[in-house]
Amino acid sequence: MLFNDKDLKDVMLKYSFAKKVLETELSILIEEYEFNNGYNPVEHVKYRIKTMESATKKLSKKNLELTVNNLVRYVNDMVGVRIVCSFISDVYKIVNIIKTSKQFIVKNENDYIKNPKNSGYTSYHINILVPIHLFDKTEYIEAEIQIRTVAMDCWASIDHKLRYKLPSNIPEELEQEMLLRAEEMSDMDKKMDLLNDMLRKFINR
Repeated sequence: MLFNDKDLKDVMLKYSFAKKVLETELSILIEEYEFNNGYNPVEHVKYRIKTMESATKKLSKKNLELTVNNLVRYVNDMVGVRIVCSFISDVYKIVNIIKTSKQFIVKNENDYIKNPKNSGYTSYHINILVPIHLFDKTEYIEAEIQIRTVAMDCWASIDHKLRYKLPSNIPEELEQEMLLRAEEMSDMDKKMDLLNDMLRKFINR
C-alpha cells in the first residue's frame, strides 16, 4: 500500500505547523535565557522538514509499507531542529531549557555526548511532542532536536560526507582511523570547555 495523497498532504501540513511552532517557541526560550543571564549559549539554529525521498528510504530500510501511519509512527524526525552551541556546557544549558519548558512534552532523549555511538558520533538528541492548535482540536506532533557543539557539528558533517562516498562495509582500518579523529574532536571540545570555565572565573573576579 502506498501513501494516500490526501492523508499525506494533511500530515505534511501538520509537520509544517509544528516546525513553525518550534521556531517561535525555541526563539522565545533562547531570547528569554539571554535576557535573564546576559549570555546566549547558541551559535545558530537550523530547522527542516525531512524530504519524502529520505523518509521513504527510512521506511523501506525497515521493510515497512509506505503508509502515512507508518510515516508518523516510525519516522520520528520528520520535523528536525539542530541547535549548535560553542561549548559542551552550553549544550546542557539548552537541554535544560527545553526539558523545563511547559511548551513541549519530552518523549525520549539520548545523550550521545556522555555515551558516544560506536562511530564516535556525539550529540544530544531530544524527541519532543509539539502542540499545534487547530480549528477544532489540539494535536501533538513529534520532532527531534539535536543539540551539539560547533566541533561536533563539524565532525558530523565530515563523517556523513565520507561515509556517503564509501561502500556499506567500511574497511576496519579506515573505520578505526575515523574513530580516532572523532575522539580527537571530542578531546578538543573538552579542552575548550575547560578554557571557557577559566575565562568565566577570570571575568567574574
